Amino acid sequence: MVNLFNVRFGKQNSDVKTLQEALIAAHFSLPKGATGTFDDQTKSAYAAWQKSLGFHGPDADGFPGCDSLTKLGHKAGFPVDCRNPGAISVNAVQFSKNHAGIAQNIDTARDFAKQACKLTGAPSTWVTGVGNDANMLTLILRESSYNTNAVNKTDNNATGPHQSDGAPLNCSRGYAQVIASTFADNHQAGTSDQIYDPVANISAAINYIWNRYGDISQVQQANPHRKPHFY
Repeated sequence: MVNLFNVRFGKQNSDVKTLQEALIAAHFSLPKGATGTFDDQTKSAYAAWQKSLGFHGPDADGFPGCDSLTKLGHKAGFPVDCRNPGAISVNAVQFSKNHAGIAQNIDTARDFAKQACKLTGAPSTWVTGVGNDANMLTLILRESSYNTNAVNKTDNNATGPHQSDGAPLNCSRGYAQVIASTFADNHQAGTSDQIYDPVANISAAINYIWNRYGDISQVQQANPHRKPHFY
């Protein structure tokens, strides 16, 4: 079994190695072999696989999607699970804010981001900077000014029944300003169900970025050299 959430750019695990072995068996080039790390060579080989399926443009970017990975699994003989093993229901999301005492600065945010990277398997460069210096700290600064209890009650997401924090259900919340459904769908196993919990919030944002963009380098909001832009 290969889980889609395990074969993301920058991850290192046995599922990535299985994917690489399948690409090699299908005669796609990985000069370094099946290393178990989803790196540039794997991205290039996977993009070639996507193109062989008739995908093009952003659908052949080298980042696995459920359809292309399932087809590779059928060809290589391994089953694919596209579900997030840590996903929870929206009804399970909790809205209690953090108690006073969490410093609103970059050093505190960095510590939480490092914890989130370790839990999700994201490389440390997601904190220090990758691809034009894109990093989670820039994203967090722009989204919440390092405020773990930030909530946006004015944007288009601010709809739905009010929750225990006094804000509508669909408001963007926390360090990385995720909405409840995004938090639930991309929830990281082993983290809190509290949307304001800094590690759980950042972890869900990381998983969301992987699923939507493939890598943080593709996220304008995380790039300090580009204008802020919602993600």
